[in-house]
Amino acid sequence: MTKILLLIDCQYDFLDNGKLAVNGATAAMDKLAQFIIENGPAYDKIILTTDWHPFTHCSFKDNGGMWPVHCVQHSKGAAIYEPILEALNKIKADYIVLRKGVNEDHEEYSIFKNGKSCDKLIAICEEQFKVTDVDVAGIAYDYCVANSVKDGLRGLPHVNFHVIKDLCPAIAQDTADKFTNFIENSERVCLG
Repeated sequence: MTKILLLIDCQYDFLDNGKLAVNGATAAMDKLAQFIIENGPAYDKIILTTDWHPFTHCSFKDNGGMWPVHCVQHSKGAAIYEPILEALNKIKADYIVLRKGVNEDHEEYSIFKNGKSCDKLIAICEEQFKVTDVDVAGIAYDYCVANSVKDGLRGLPHVNFHVIKDLCPAIAQDTADKFTNFIENSERVCLG
């Protein structure tokens, strides 16, 4: 079995005091940092995704979208939460960062919606490591985690996904419940 850890959008703007704060995100990311220290060496590779939006991104309310301005390219809010980076470096992890939401006119909740990042992720999983299992954690359970997992089922048809729910804070209960229901009815996704 070859296994990778996929960390979704562990960025400052999604933490408790961020521009698009997700309740409980800071505590969850602190737990994730500890999880990386304790379990990271068991993974063949660790992949981090980041929102990387231009100021003119279509998802922002000012531009007709539904979200406040967040994760603007090169801003402090777009940076990866430092305890996560410290944990990765402490264990000398083999990791890369893939970006999404880089084009102003495309919403990319899923890392698989960004063509360049999708190609890189699939190449890592299918060609470089022959991955069989992907563990997923990050922000937010009901949006970017959910969409990345759903698209991952299509993009990586021979891979099983394991969502580490207590390391995935959610934006809203109703959308979180929908994703949990999806997982419970999927043969290739499980919760942990």
